[in-house]
Amino acid sequence: MDIRVVDSASGQEVQTGEPGDLGPVWHHGDFVKIPDSATGGLVMLGRSDGVLKPAGVRFGSAEIYNVLARFFSSQVEDAVCVGRYRATDTDEAVCLFLVMSPGMDLNDDLKCRIRTKIRTELSPRHVPAVVEECKGGIPKTSNGKKIEVAVKQILSGIDVQTNASVANPESLDWFRKWAEIH
Repeated sequence: MDIRVVDSASGQEVQTGEPGDLGPVWHHGDFVKIPDSATGGLVMLGRSDGVLKPAGVRFGSAEIYNVLARFFSSQVEDAVCVGRYRATDTDEAVCLFLVMSPGMDLNDDLKCRIRTKIRTELSPRHVPAVVEECKGGIPKTSNGKKIEVAVKQILSGIDVQTNASVANPESLDWFRKWAEIH
């Protein structure tokens, strides 16, 4: 299937994505997964501008989300993974916040299994320093994209103003409270 973006006023094809050596691939800056190739549907996982860089190793949150989806989908309903770097920190810490599936609890055993699986599937640098249950929900836009950058800023001590693009602004309040305590 060939996908093109056309300006409705002029009828001209619009250049999309980012330049690079990707050839005909539409690179739009979002991490997605295709749960069922037969339907062609996409699940938005997050923006690629939320890159993590602990100890100088760059990776995207989608790598963590993929491990959760493959091995912990019955326990974990949703997640947000961001880096936290405060003025007092010497390095960025990977923080993983989980919304548990109904009836599931995040206990020490599950935290250990998640960290171990991330280490074996990815690398020791990918292992989150923080694995916490997120009782406030994952902040998302009205079209379902995770708002990783705002969470990262809040955890790093930056004051983030909530705007109309946040579908569930109360979720950001949960992260503000968490950051005050931790």
